[in-house]
Amino acid sequence: GLEESSPAKAPEMEKTFIPSIKIELDGAMIEDVDFPGKSLFDTSSILVFDNLLDETLRKRLLNVVKGYPENFEIDKWNDSEYGPDPSRWTRGGLVDVIDEGSEMNAPSCWGLSDEAINDICFGPHPAILEFESKLTKLFHEFIVSRLPEAVLGACVSPLTANAPTHGDSFHYHIDADPLQVPASPWSDVFGVYPNRSRGKPRFVSCLIYLNDEWDGEKWGAPTEFLDPPTGVTYRVLPRPGRCVIMDQDVSHTVVAPNDKAGLRPRYSLVWKLILHPRGVGQDMTDIACGRGDVWPESVFIGSANDKCL
Repeated sequence: GLEESSPAKAPEMEKTFIPSIKIELDGAMIEDVDFPGKSLFDTSSILVFDNLLDETLRKRLLNVVKGYPENFEIDKWNDSEYGPDPSRWTRGGLVDVIDEGSEMNAPSCWGLSDEAINDICFGPHPAILEFESKLTKLFHEFIVSRLPEAVLGACVSPLTANAPTHGDSFHYHIDADPLQVPASPWSDVFGVYPNRSRGKPRFVSCLIYLNDEWDGEKWGAPTEFLDPPTGVTYRVLPRPGRCVIMDQDVSHTVVAPNDKAGLRPRYSLVWKLILHPRGVGQDMTDIACGRGDVWPESVFIGSANDKCL
């Protein structure tokens, strides 16, 4: 699992663990793993946090993604004028799902080089460890880990970064789904099952928007989520330090910045995570971890509205 740091003052930290918005979508009847032959209504979740990390940690994480020392103050490369630094980023480098033939991974998309991916995954980066420690406290009722290689193989990194620019093209995809994992040591142990099944590891992704400045209303580049049964979409606009945590089986896409952004990239850092149950038969749908009374009411999108019936 991810490492935990020494505990902070509970009241101060708990305020950062309240999302600005909680979205539910993609409602469907799924098989109840506890009672074969019976079904239950399930929805996927998206959480948006605007206070989970402070400005200093955001800047340090941006420096990690750019390949700078964490406390570096001056950019070596003018990406607002020239786009992503080609010594760190490469066209066609955005490959973060198992389907290597996906159109999403067309050569028009900027992604980190293989060397840079290895650096953010395995390099000595205290900022990454600090944020991962926050995740363990946010989801303290679970054991939190990065996506193991045993799930999808070495082709899918548990950490990656995105740098979409104007003119890039992207398509809807899911990050992963435990119901669709290939035969592997993981499936030998856990089987295949619907995400959020009781007592089974839950697949979630976490992304942080990292730019020092990003005017989402002016420059665009939201993350767009799709409710497949109805075709309804929901957009989350980038904001410096904004964090989005979502189930990995949520259909979503990057939206490229518009022409007003020029060549400036919209940076984000992405974790693929597993929330492991701490006990047999644990309810994996409750990710508020005891904070439900202070969290906002869910916003139901498309087919998820059937949950209210």
